[in-house]
Amino acid sequence: MDTQNDNKEYAPALGIKDRYLEQLQSDFQLLAEIVLTQITLASSLLQDNHREDVILELKRNEKIINSLDITIKEKVINAIMLFTPRASDLRRLMAYHDMTISMERVGDLIENIIQLLQEIDFSLHGFDNYKKLLDKMFVHTDKMIKSAVFSFAGGSNEMAYETIQMDDKVDKLDKKIERKLADEFKNEVHSSQSLINIMNINSVSYYLERIGDKAVDVAESAVYLIEGKDIRHAKSPNPRKSNP
Repeated sequence: MDTQNDNKEYAPALGIKDRYLEQLQSDFQLLAEIVLTQITLASSLLQDNHREDVILELKRNEKIINSLDITIKEKVINAIMLFTPRASDLRRLMAYHDMTISMERVGDLIENIIQLLQEIDFSLHGFDNYKKLLDKMFVHTDKMIKSAVFSFAGGSNEMAYETIQMDDKVDKLDKKIERKLADEFKNEVHSSQSLINIMNINSVSYYLERIGDKAVDVAESAVYLIEGKDIRHAKSPNPRKSNP
């Protein structure tokens, strides 16, 4: 008896709606992977901000991100119109829509960061140490995006709440860089390049902090999908923590 063929014969085929949702999940997974690649590539510019191969790859990836953004949003709208989804499927579709907006915005923020990094001269006296601080921010934001995406893919509200709590580290690093720039360079006469360095480092830090916020948005969408609960305006989104 050919058990393998029997299993194939009687295995239930996915319906049109299920296949459509699978493709939507695949598109979003690709979007997330490219965004994470962008963060890694952008962070490498801290060591050499004039690498043309890296800059070209970043630009190519940004075009793919924009294309996937349009594709996913269109698929979400089409799914709502074609399948009249039940509540759980509708939550998933809206989560994809909201997370895609967040991921596309991360792509835009990375694009801003790339432009700023190319203008910085870290070899000027006093600026080399900022590489380490910015690199820490890149590491934390990368970890937040990964954790947020995994919380959605794995249906883990625990990981989603942990992502939200990580945001404090990125916020503190942003404030640290802002204070450090103000303290270290307040009594100096600056060249034009020194002023560019100060403004751009501050802006890169701010944009990385905003990427952390977008990771929080993705994590909140994951919670909405898993729990059916909107926690975006909750004062303490983690139910494990109580206010003192």
